[in-house]
Amino acid sequence: MDPNKNPEDQTPTPDTNQQQNGTPGTAPDKGEKTVPYARFQAVNDAKKQAEETLTGIVAELVEDIPEDMRDIVPDLPPAAKITWIRNATKKGLFTAKAPESGPDAKRPGGKPTIDTAGMSPTQLIELGLKAHA
Repeated sequence: MDPNKNPEDQTPTPDTNQQQNGTPGTAPDKGEKTVPYARFQAVNDAKKQAEETLTGIVAELVEDIPEDMRDIVPDLPPAAKITWIRNATKKGLFTAKAPESGPDAKRPGGKPTIDTAGMSPTQLIELGLKAHA
């Protein structure tokens, strides 16, 4: 600094910034707000813990899905994956459908065939009367 100049008229140089603020370079912006590191660390830890919890929930939901259907689950962030799995479950995507059997499978009200091989003659007559009644 020049001793003949007024100290208030001088613009700070990087050297004076380092002396005033303890950091080299330009002065920090006065309008910028900063978060204390301890607060940032606490929020960051809470976020990591929440993500780990969601990942655990996703793993449990995926275990409930049949193995042959697990490959259709999209690779999404944990929260979106939970939503997708729940919606797919509600729509019945992962439920096993009963196999259709026989020629009457598509006909509504198709009755199962009754095995008459082990029936006595009176049971056969009763069955015939019920069918025609």
